[in-house]
Amino acid sequence: MLTTIKPVAEKSLRPLAAIFKNVNPNVISLFGLLFPVLFFICVYHELYVLALVVFVFNGVDMLDGMVARMSGKVTAFGGFLDSTIDRVADFTVIAAFGFAGLVGWNIILPLLMFTYLISYIRSRTELAAKGTLVASVGFLERTERLIGVFIGLLLYAIFPDAQLGGQNIAGITCIILLLLSVFTVGQRVIFAYQKLHTLR
Repeated sequence: MLTTIKPVAEKSLRPLAAIFKNVNPNVISLFGLLFPVLFFICVYHELYVLALVVFVFNGVDMLDGMVARMSGKVTAFGGFLDSTIDRVADFTVIAAFGFAGLVGWNIILPLLMFTYLISYIRSRTELAAKGTLVASVGFLERTERLIGVFIGLLLYAIFPDAQLGGQNIAGITCIILLLLSVFTVGQRVIFAYQKLHTLR
């Protein structure tokens, strides 16, 4: 849904990408893992303000693709590596709330499953369509989910004792993200059915 802001974000990052145009884009992709790991460590040790600062730097995961296009180094493996690292980063960011004891695993595990389903259904739909479809439909894509995580942690850091129905703000945020993820999976399954059921 918020993917329309990507061109704006890329425009603001273009000067930074130009600095790294001689760096291998795959190295930048791997470097991007540092920030989710630091976020995990900060959340686990209750350093929430620092976690939020680190989280902002997750935006550098756009740099690898920008550098690849600037330097003419776009490769199929680069796209594969970037997508794979995004999945690792998603797990690290979301699981941090479970390992830190902020949100119960009964919420975190289903959220992780539907998070992966959203990306899996897209890739499987596009594979089945043999490159004739872009299946980035649905309400909650990766950008929205990460923004939701950021807002949830920010509100929890400000109001750590606030609760609703026995859940703190971080838990409520994850429940909302879970429900929206389930809805998005449904949207993508319906899209896949509408577009693929006549294909052989």
